[in-house]
Amino acid sequence: MPSGFLGFTGGSPAPQFTPMKLQRLSGYGPTAAFVSASSLFVFFVILIFGTPIAENARAIVVPMTIAYFLAFWIWLGGFAVVVFDLEWLEHPATSTTWFQVAHWATLVALVVPVVLGISLIAGAGVLVQASFFATFVLVGVSLLIHNIDARRAGLLKGALPWLGIVTGAAYVVAGFGIWTIPAIGFTGLILGQTFYIAWAAWMGARLSGPRTAAAQAPAAP
Repeated sequence: MPSGFLGFTGGSPAPQFTPMKLQRLSGYGPTAAFVSASSLFVFFVILIFGTPIAENARAIVVPMTIAYFLAFWIWLGGFAVVVFDLEWLEHPATSTTWFQVAHWATLVALVVPVVLGISLIAGAGVLVQASFFATFVLVGVSLLIHNIDARRAGLLKGALPWLGIVTGAAYVVAGFGIWTIPAIGFTGLILGQTFYIAWAAWMGARLSGPRTAAAQAPAAP
């Protein structure tokens, strides 16, 4: 299907956006899921215990901050590969407007760590807060839509998509809680981080299994 790969459908002169190019990421989802879960665990540990550790060991503040930032970015990068792999498996059952919203939310989330890094260096607390707000809301929206669509398409069944939906909702609560009620935002963050690690590990195992028919090349007529 060379014409489809280039973003056109056969016989139609008008270009149409298709997720065919995401086939290049097909197969990397399982590894990315486990890497994403592991890096989020590191990020989570530093987030919770970093301050008391830094107060008693000032020499490790800089290395710990670098590890914190890298873990944050690797988490998002791994998440992006997982959902892009999932997108390929779901195509064309989830080629909807909302699906495109989830796609772009994931891409935008990948850029946020740049703003976060600059904000940390500049000591701009408001931008740091805004960066986390954007990240959690974008990841939450992406998780919600991808898991809802995957469940609707029959690609994910049982408790796995529901775990993803709850995780996405927790992240959205965490994002908005940063600006409104910090206690609720922190609770949402703890739940989101914990549930995401479980979801990503489970998703890695799921994507390691046989590919669905949606990911196969269409049969010849």
